[in-house]
Amino acid sequence: MVTDPNAYYAGGRGVELYDLFTGAGLLAGDIEFYLESARRFGGPILELGTGTGRVLVPLADAGHEVVGMDLSRPMLDRAAAKLRERPELSQHVRLVEGDMTSFDLEQRFALALVPARSFQHVVTPEGQRRALACIHRHLVPGGHLILDLFDPNFELLFGGDGKAPPREAQHPRSGHLIRRTVVARHTDPFQQTVHEVLRFEEFDAAGNVVGSEETSWSLRWSMRQETAYLLELSGFEVIDLYSDFSRSPPDYGREQLWIARARQ
Repeated sequence: MVTDPNAYYAGGRGVELYDLFTGAGLLAGDIEFYLESARRFGGPILELGTGTGRVLVPLADAGHEVVGMDLSRPMLDRAAAKLRERPELSQHVRLVEGDMTSFDLEQRFALALVPARSFQHVVTPEGQRRALACIHRHLVPGGHLILDLFDPNFELLFGGDGKAPPREAQHPRSGHLIRRTVVARHTDPFQQTVHEVLRFEEFDAAGNVVGSEETSWSLRWSMRQETAYLLELSGFEVIDLYSDFSRSPPDYGREQLWIARARQ
């Protein structure tokens, strides 16, 4: 199965309903964590994979200068729509369409964030190295990077039917039930990638399907020691590693939440 690693973010239900399905589960508490980290490390802040502004808007609301970059124009359009509702934040925010593996913003930052596993949509080791090199160039000496990845749970990746259980949420406007189901998955242990086809279904109050759409994404997992070596070889010194946003110690199958300092 060949899928576009970023198809989910190209438009349609994936973009429209992104905020409904992001920020819960293992990502619970991530916005509060990034706000505390911004207070700790200062700004300006670069957020890569800024998406709909789910993290960016609260950071700007707290008074931080934030540049949000994303490869997806539809996702950035939703972020821009949020900012139009909060014009007082415009002086703190710049949105940029760009690729995290190759960018030059002509600005340096005290803190860079790659939330919600966005880094894992870079599906080659070469791309990941290029991304970290770009991030390092954009940090001030001693600046910090926060990188959120999922820690691979091999029972979930390779066990059973290989598909995660459906997720459900209520549409914020219609009130209809939205179900997101992984309908196909191909896991490549050699490339360390997982390719998924996802189906969105919308149900009215009577339980009838009133809308359905399929999309896909690809992600690359990294083992914990692999990530540590990658950060070290890219000019970073790891200062903290957690398994969740409550700062729990590293644990199998949860999050790899890295905080690293750029070496001079």
